[in-house]
Amino acid sequence: MDEDLAEYALKIAKAEYIEIRIERHTGNEILFVNGELKDFDIYENYGFSIRVIDDGMGFYFSDVVNKEQIRKGVETATKMARLQKSSVKLSEEKFYEDKYEVKAEFPPVEEKIDFIKGLDEFAKEHQRIFSYSDQMTEKLYMNNEGAAIYSRIPRIYLYYLITVMNEETEQMHREFGNVGGWEFIEEWQIEKNLQHDINFLKDLIKKGEKAPPKGDVILSPYITGLIAHESCGHPFEADRILGREAAQAGKSYASMELIGKKFANECISIVDDPTLPNSYGFYKYDDEGIKARKRFLIKEGIVNEFLHNRQTAYEMGCKSNAASRATYGKEPIVRMANTYFAPGDYSLEEMIEDIKQGVYMVTFMEWNIDDKRINQKYVGEEAYIIKNGRIEGIAYHPAIEISTFDFYRKVDAAGKELQFYPATCGKGDPMQGIEVSTGGVDLRLRNMAIK
Repeated sequence: MDEDLAEYALKIAKAEYIEIRIERHTGNEILFVNGELKDFDIYENYGFSIRVIDDGMGFYFSDVVNKEQIRKGVETATKMARLQKSSVKLSEEKFYEDKYEVKAEFPPVEEKIDFIKGLDEFAKEHQRIFSYSDQMTEKLYMNNEGAAIYSRIPRIYLYYLITVMNEETEQMHREFGNVGGWEFIEEWQIEKNLQHDINFLKDLIKKGEKAPPKGDVILSPYITGLIAHESCGHPFEADRILGREAAQAGKSYASMELIGKKFANECISIVDDPTLPNSYGFYKYDDEGIKARKRFLIKEGIVNEFLHNRQTAYEMGCKSNAASRATYGKEPIVRMANTYFAPGDYSLEEMIEDIKQGVYMVTFMEWNIDDKRINQKYVGEEAYIIKNGRIEGIAYHPAIEISTFDFYRKVDAAGKELQFYPATCGKGDPMQGIEVSTGGVDLRLRNMAIK
């Protein structure tokens, strides 16, 4: 990263505020479909973004990185800022000069392809898709208030979709992802997961039974992580609460008055933590130079804080909590990182023992939620019937429909064991897809209608 070019941008700017990001993304993408290598790509993206605030806000991006383009970017963004009629203010924050990186090693491309080919061969009796990618993100962020942050973060990711066809057709997909390198390939135990999913789908076709129409429901971290992300994380994004995402990604049931109010049972705490080592959404500083920290969105049932960038923090009279993130070539907006239900006191066995009738949903086949993040539905793929405190069979696609408010009131027990899953969260216009983790613990809900 050319620090002189970043300093040049700050030096020539004649505006109240300016920031610059210079970043390089390099990586591989590999796609196998039913035994064929359908796509292979080695790529590099290199560019810079400038944001200026001078009453209004202006933004400029270029994938040509030199003094001439940076001067043009500063001038263009400044003109845009001064043409706007709205006034933009930022919260006052402490800034740092820092450098950090996550070490990672990757084998030659040929070895990566051979590995994916081996997975494909393992599942060759079935329809299958394997998608692999790794990426190194190198970034220099500076602003005229003293921030100077250099980071180098590698990510590795794998997705598969397996289809089992007999008298009926069933599918299972899984995602694996971390900040780090090839060492995670062994940790993921992909073949073990593949074999489990194939065996389960065969059993589901042969032995699946209709779930009881009513009972208690246990949801695994695979599903509760999605719920934390969709029914708490998104509606707790402060720009969404202020109405700025309404035409792009939806609205929010939350309001500023919700802070400090009881929202859920005491066993519920929801955390968004960018600092979790090797998590898919890991970072130490956000894209406004704010130092990241663990954020309790809900703490023991009480709404504790929303997700903020500097602009929303100013408007709500608080400090930023480092939730400003940007994808390559886009302006930073309020985003999640790793959102999850915090551990409670129960083992899974203890939760099951106390259920007379119900289901245990491990994975989902489909889900949806409305644009205010209130009404939601989850349909199970891997799911089991519970009778008299024991697993007694396979449930055939049980579904629950529930409002966000009822969900948080009906949870009466949270599990002990944390699990995380990678995801790509979409938001904004133009759309920004950014790396996050979802996850948490098993949760038990009482007296549910089951479809």
